[in-house]
Amino acid sequence: MEWGIVLVWAVFVGAWIWALIDCIRVPDDRDFRSGTKVIWVIVIVLLGFIGAIIYLLAGRPDGSTRSALGSGTSPSDPPGPPSVPPGALPPPPAG
Repeated sequence: MEWGIVLVWAVFVGAWIWALIDCIRVPDDRDFRSGTKVIWVIVIVLLGFIGAIIYLLAGRPDGSTRSALGSGTSPSDPPGPPSVPPGALPPPPAG
């Protein structure tokens, strides 16, 4: 019985910590679906596990933003130069 309570508590605390770290790592307030980083950190800290669930449902950036976060770029960054497939350029002049 005691191990079950400890396990449930550990899952709640783990989800709370994960949501807090996830929120803090978002680089720009515009990436959130609603609110700002400060608001979401306050909600998660004050409401604990319930705040983490609310953040995941209402504030966490969607998948397209999350993939950009992992690459170190922002969705608002301009695209890089186009890639050229091998063999598409003519060989250098002989000299």
